[in-house]
Amino acid sequence: MKQDDAERTLEGMIHLPTLKLRLAIEGIFVGLFAGCCIALLRLCLGFVASRRSFMVAFLQSMPLASVLIWAVALLVLAWFIAYLVRLVPIAGGSGIPQIRGIVLGIYQSLHWFRVIVVKLVATALGIGAGLSMGREGPSVQIGGMAGQGIGRLFHNSNMETRALISSGAGAGLAAAFNAPMAGCLFTMEVIHKNLSALVMVPTLMASLTAAVIAHAVFGMDTVFAIPWMAILQPVYLPHLVVLGLLTGVAGVLFNRGSLGIGRFYGLPVFRKPWMRIAFPLLLTIPLTYFLPAVLGAGDSIIEDMVELKGSIPLIVCLLLGKYIFTFLSTGSGAPGGSLQPMLVLGAIMGGLYGSVAVELGMLPPEYRLHMVVFAMAGFFTGSVRAPVTAILLLLELTGRFYHIVPLGIVTLFAYAAGELLQDRPIFDAILDKELHQHMPSGVHSSLPAKAYLYESAVESGSPAEGRCIRELSIPGKALIVSIRRGDQVIVPDGETKLLSGDYVYILPNRAGARELSALFKSEE
Repeated sequence: MKQDDAERTLEGMIHLPTLKLRLAIEGIFVGLFAGCCIALLRLCLGFVASRRSFMVAFLQSMPLASVLIWAVALLVLAWFIAYLVRLVPIAGGSGIPQIRGIVLGIYQSLHWFRVIVVKLVATALGIGAGLSMGREGPSVQIGGMAGQGIGRLFHNSNMETRALISSGAGAGLAAAFNAPMAGCLFTMEVIHKNLSALVMVPTLMASLTAAVIAHAVFGMDTVFAIPWMAILQPVYLPHLVVLGLLTGVAGVLFNRGSLGIGRFYGLPVFRKPWMRIAFPLLLTIPLTYFLPAVLGAGDSIIEDMVELKGSIPLIVCLLLGKYIFTFLSTGSGAPGGSLQPMLVLGAIMGGLYGSVAVELGMLPPEYRLHMVVFAMAGFFTGSVRAPVTAILLLLELTGRFYHIVPLGIVTLFAYAAGELLQDRPIFDAILDKELHQHMPSGVHSSLPAKAYLYESAVESGSPAEGRCIRELSIPGKALIVSIRRGDQVIVPDGETKLLSGDYVYILPNRAGARELSALFKSEE
């Protein structure tokens, strides 16, 4: 870390109220920048989605000889997307693990504007061509890069810029789904993984500002048009337990499939990156003829499930088709997210469970829609392991805030299923996998010594709780330089005792991210 950066960081910690206010104001600029970028992405994807049925009908009416031209166009598109990703490698894939890696100091992104441009163009092209991916992962990365750009503009310290990157990530999700509270909690639960006030304040401001931009462009309606839903009677609450367990297991299967698809793309036939992207793109040709519903993000599937369309065999076919094509799309390395396909798969599972329960006489038909909505939160939780974000996201996506208790029950049991199966949250697992593949042994766990101050909350039950600093075995000669306890900033010495809820700020030196995290996280 540069000396002047360290000094500015510690100066900010000493004058914490001023720092919070400054970050809050800068968070508004992050929200404006991120909101405009995500609005542009949504407009592009909306243009394609609104014409998808027309395009499918047009392609289905083309003579078979024209399929060759279609295939060649897709191959050229695959090469172009791969070329863009080669220019900016960090822009490939979902974007959420990459932002998490930047926040940890593992990844670096020196060309934030280039990442935004490549992510916008490649995501619009890939999803527009039919790949089963969503806009939310790219939105999170674009928002994070917007935060980095604002941090550079104001010449912030590295720690302050990291806070703005986190806030931009939340703003990206907020603008993608018109869900500011979910965007804010997503940053806390998935990206930053603690409730630091230094991150919470700018994230809230950025998310609200980005949501205002989204509302100004797309209106105040919720993303999903959900009709009125009656309150679920207590006698049917056991269905929520079953639904939660099923969707939790389905989320785990999604995670393992997403990670395992790499073995398929590791086959010798996929010698070049563009070949991996070309494979799912070429699959869009037969899918256009036989199962067009699985193409793209899948909003039309959610609409069909909400409108209670489809027989049980058709729903099963959609579920399997969407699962497999999502694995192939997200595993190809093309820019695009997996959160929206998760919601689609959850809706399909909810529609399937509701249809079977209605057929068996176990559930009144008027409650089938409830299963569709609640299953989306369950699947999200089973995969991402962020139950609070899942609840808030579905409440904001549907506008049905009176269903918070049923959503809570489903997410609780979906979370329990993921934990019992000892599955890791999908974005943490993807980040670890990418680091193992692309970095030498041992590098993946290290924080760069010159990155920035490392921040961690002292959790109840952690090895550090209730112990003096001199009693701790701090790895890698890391140095605790500051402790925040509420609004009080403490300059520690060897006799300073760490309490649950403290935030410690550390110069990592040679310490690894996992080693530092293990010291302050609760022992399971």
